[in-house]
Amino acid sequence: MKASYQDKLNQSILPWLAISACFAVSLKTAVFSIIIGVFIILWATSGHWKDKVTRVLANPAAIMPIILFLLYGIGITYSDAEWSYKLSWWLKYHKLLYIPIIVSVITNDTYRKYAINAFILSSILVLVISYSEWLNIIPFKDIESQGYIVFKNRIAQSIFMAFTVYLMLHRAMKLKGSFKITWLVLATLATINIFLMVNGRTGQVLTIALVVWFLWENWGIKSLKWIALSIGCAFIAYQSIPSLHQSRLLEIKQEIAAHDAVTNRTSAGERMEFYHNALILIGKNPILGNGTGSFEQEYRNLAKTQKTGRDYVPNPHNQFLLTTEEIGIIGLLVLMLFWFTHWRVSYRLDNMQYQITLRGLILTIFIGSFFNSLLLDAGEGRFYCVIAGILLSAYKKE
Repeated sequence: MKASYQDKLNQSILPWLAISACFAVSLKTAVFSIIIGVFIILWATSGHWKDKVTRVLANPAAIMPIILFLLYGIGITYSDAEWSYKLSWWLKYHKLLYIPIIVSVITNDTYRKYAINAFILSSILVLVISYSEWLNIIPFKDIESQGYIVFKNRIAQSIFMAFTVYLMLHRAMKLKGSFKITWLVLATLATINIFLMVNGRTGQVLTIALVVWFLWENWGIKSLKWIALSIGCAFIAYQSIPSLHQSRLLEIKQEIAAHDAVTNRTSAGERMEFYHNALILIGKNPILGNGTGSFEQEYRNLAKTQKTGRDYVPNPHNQFLLTTEEIGIIGLLVLMLFWFTHWRVSYRLDNMQYQITLRGLILTIFIGSFFNSLLLDAGEGRFYCVIAGILLSAYKKE
């Protein structure tokens, strides 16, 4: 009876919960939390541990997140933060463990396809609701001038949508006729949503980067003409569409120049201030860092000794700086190795589409981490770890 129960968990229930988690990534945090919570509890009772451990140990990309998570755990031993705080901070990185857990249970290619389709479907749902808000079909209230957001804030929604544009373009590449047109129209609507309807600058930067990468990986050196054409179209659009003149992406230079830590704080200016102060904190203990969960207290101490706009800054909005401040240059090297291993393994997946999708996902989280602490952030970190786990489960050892 027990064996039958565990077989059913491993062969059907757990994979479908992983698929549901991919769909829920774009939805409210509570929905995802319930699904992933049930997934973890059932996984813990699913047995077949020898097979699971063997599958994880055979996959270097599944081992790296465990190493990174444990390194953050070591970091709490020398952090000066309160134990309750630094433990809770370390557990924010528990999402890294989703990768090996999902790798241990997803063995069927059909489930992988369902999972990626589930994420795209949820993105289309977000797109439909966002446009419905814009058309006043459903009630809408602009929260802090973020634009037509749905379940997530402007940063998360625009990041997820940028990755979705990349996936839609690849779908269009594979198809012909009305199916190709459908995906191209959806990609266009998603791009408009990112640049004109939601004020997430990270997503806007990522959309540009991912489109350039899409062109390069499909046409190589020949893509330069398409890139030049895209730049030309963007310039024409900027001149023709007045609303683009107020784009937050184009205001970065002015915001940095106008920023004053006391009298005139701007978003981009504060980011530069965070980065500068994070480097000062890194300088205190560059090799091992100041410990996991230390950034807030260290920043508060720094604010007492110099002129800063804020004394409460939980993270520097840059994953590379945060990791280095917490667990030093050693931690930064492990973080880079984490992504490098995933990139290298992407060429060893048993399906070309999975390879392409994983590299696009890595670029999304890697580039985005220059502007936000994405592995720390709940929504964005879960987005990467759940989808990466699905894709990395297709790894085939030579």
